[in-house]
Amino acid sequence: MMKNLFLIILLLFTSHFAKSQQLSPNVTITPMECSSYIPNPLMDKFVGHWKWISGNNSFEMILKKEKTFNIIKDDHSCVDYIIGFHQYIKNGVIIENSLQHQNTNFSQKLKSIFGAGVIPGDILWAGIDNLSTGNNVKMEVEYIDSNHIKIISLKNDQGTKVYFPGETIPSSEITLPQNIILTKQ
Repeated sequence: MMKNLFLIILLLFTSHFAKSQQLSPNVTITPMECSSYIPNPLMDKFVGHWKWISGNNSFEMILKKEKTFNIIKDDHSCVDYIIGFHQYIKNGVIIENSLQHQNTNFSQKLKSIFGAGVIPGDILWAGIDNLSTGNNVKMEVEYIDSNHIKIISLKNDQGTKVYFPGETIPSSEITLPQNIILTKQ
């Protein structure tokens, strides 16, 4: 009997505590401020809607620059990253498509392209999800001029990869086109 009474009191206390932790409709949450911010204007030239077409094949990507917390440091500093979304059509059939997520941001984790920096020679270093194989590959995109960029390479990461039991092992095949020039739309 005493045990049941204790459980009832505990449940009532827990319920009251949980309700007191809920925000009232008039309370707003202030976003965390960056302790510092390092803008990267070198990324600006890659921002835009880009497309390559060859017959019934096409590759399209939308790249955005976004200020967000630095994922390398745990100091609340902010940096610029490129996030993007792509569509690949082969022989008139959509093979991969993430363009429906183009209005999302980094924190929503729906991007299929993530660029962390620009290296000398005007090359964006990024990763792209090869959605049809479940693999993420390294992508290098070269800036040609204000209307053209070129995907110069797609490569698998080197080294050992660890997968947990029951986890699907992605194919290492790269199905996306490379060595292609995209035009700004």
